[in-house]
Amino acid sequence: MFKQVLVAQWQTSKLAVGLLTLLSFCIPLLAVLYGGDLAGAGRERVGDWLVAADRVAQLLPFIALLVGLLLGTLAWSADLAGRHVYALSLPLPRGLYVSMRFGAGALFATIPGAAMGLSSGIATLAVALPPGIHAYPLELALRFWLASLTVFAIIFAIAGASRRGQVITISVIGAAVTLDVVFLLFGVDYSVTAEALLLLTNWPGPLSLLTGRWALFDV
Repeated sequence: MFKQVLVAQWQTSKLAVGLLTLLSFCIPLLAVLYGGDLAGAGRERVGDWLVAADRVAQLLPFIALLVGLLLGTLAWSADLAGRHVYALSLPLPRGLYVSMRFGAGALFATIPGAAMGLSSGIATLAVALPPGIHAYPLELALRFWLASLTVFAIIFAIAGASRRGQVITISVIGAAVTLDVVFLLFGVDYSVTAEALLLLTNWPGPLSLLTGRWALFDV
C-alpha cells in the first residue's frame, strides 16, 4: 500500500522535487565560484572570499523553507481535490494512511538534502583552504535536511487537518493579528505575532534551525 501512496504522491511532487534538488545542488557550488587555491592567499583575500561564501550560504534556509512548504502542501493536494473521498474509502485506519503520506513526503524531502550534501562535498574538494579555515559539508547538509523536515511536518499537519482544525488555526492567527492592530491603535508597544515568531524561530523553537548563520566554511 505504501508503494501505491509513494507513486501517486510522486506524480504531484516530482516537478517540485526536481527543481528544489537542482537549486539545492547549485547553491553550495556558487560559494566556491571564485575560490580555488586559497592556501597561500593573503588574509584580505580569504576574508573577502569567506564573506561572499557566507552570503551564498544564507540562501540555503530559504530553500529549506521552500522544500517544506511545497512538499507539505503537495502531500495532500490529491486528497484535497477529491475532498478526501479516496482516503475515506480505503480499508485501513486513518492514522496509518496519514503516516504513509507523511513518510512519502519525508522521503522526497531527503532528495534535495542529499543533493545539497553531495554538492557541499564537491565544493569542499574544489577549494584549497588556508590554515584555520575548515569545511563543514556534513553538518550543513544535516541542518538543511532537518530544517526541511521540520517545515514539512508543520505544513503537512496544517494542510491535512480537518476543516475544524484549519478553522481553529486560522482563527488563532486572525486573533493575534487583531490584537496587534488594537495594541497599535492604543499605542501599546507590544506585538503578539512578533513574540510568537520569536518563540518559533529562537531556540528551542521548532523553526530555530532556519535562523542564525549558515556556513559551509568557517574557522
